[in-house]
Amino acid sequence: MLQFCGVTVRFGPRTVLDDLTFDVPPGEVVGLLGPNGAGKTTAMRTVFGVVEPDTGEVRWNGQPASAADRAGWGYMTQERGLYPDMQVTDQLVYFARLHGLDKAEALRRSHDLLDRLGLADRADDVVDKLSGGMQQRVQLATTLLHDPPVVVLDEPFAGLDPVAVDHLSEVVTSRAAAGQTVVFSSHQLDLVEDLCETIVMIHHGRVVLAGRVAELKAASGERQLRLRHGGGAAGGDGRPPWLAGFSGVELLDHGPGGVRLRLDGHVDALAVLDAARAAGPVVDFGLEQPSLSQLFLRAVGDVDPFGDDGSAR
Repeated sequence: MLQFCGVTVRFGPRTVLDDLTFDVPPGEVVGLLGPNGAGKTTAMRTVFGVVEPDTGEVRWNGQPASAADRAGWGYMTQERGLYPDMQVTDQLVYFARLHGLDKAEALRRSHDLLDRLGLADRADDVVDKLSGGMQQRVQLATTLLHDPPVVVLDEPFAGLDPVAVDHLSEVVTSRAAAGQTVVFSSHQLDLVEDLCETIVMIHHGRVVLAGRVAELKAASGERQLRLRHGGGAAGGDGRPPWLAGFSGVELLDHGPGGVRLRLDGHVDALAVLDAARAAGPVVDFGLEQPSLSQLFLRAVGDVDPFGDDGSAR
């Protein structure tokens, strides 16, 4: 297990990490999430000793992480660290051999990872000729070649298209399924919602929310009901008349496509749906739990630190 134990980092008068404490157990994907400037990259750097904490420590299997431990781990930095004039395969083999693999094994693993990352047809290309997203995937391959027990990925999804995100997500989840310790940072909260089993949300260097995603959503007690209906004219505030008599139901949005409602924990969603159906035909409906972005907003009491796509500004 990888552990952050009371890690505090100060740069001059500014506290970047403030008593950061959480565990990264093996066998699951843990997301370190939060808006830009929250301290995620600094936290990643403390794992590898690039940044030394002012107080606290990073522990591995119950002991302070050593240089020997870190040498065998895999770290994908937010900034690219590839040689632009080298061919993709040559680059992967080079990094693999730095970790002690012989040439034949390095080649085998390189071809396997390139295939899984959707880059098999670009193996002989010079890195500098690849798109930014493809270079990102090559850098991930260099991180995983030596089969590290700990995989740390700093903003791995930045700049990737949906296809590349799928390729990368499959590789990352397979590493966790094999029992490795996987932690990654991201400010794109809702993009990674289906990838994380456990999340740690930080804000101004402090943990504001942590736990298993499903349990955090259930504990919020909040649900949203989306309805496309044809019954009853809306009032001046857009609230359909069939909602009269329901307490704990907030109208979040309304328009030609229907309504979106927030339901308190005590509200029977089926009763609301029955009332809508009694007023007219319901074309479509869905009951949803809050997104990670919404959970974050509740935790920090912020007005709107996120854009329309759930990314931090």
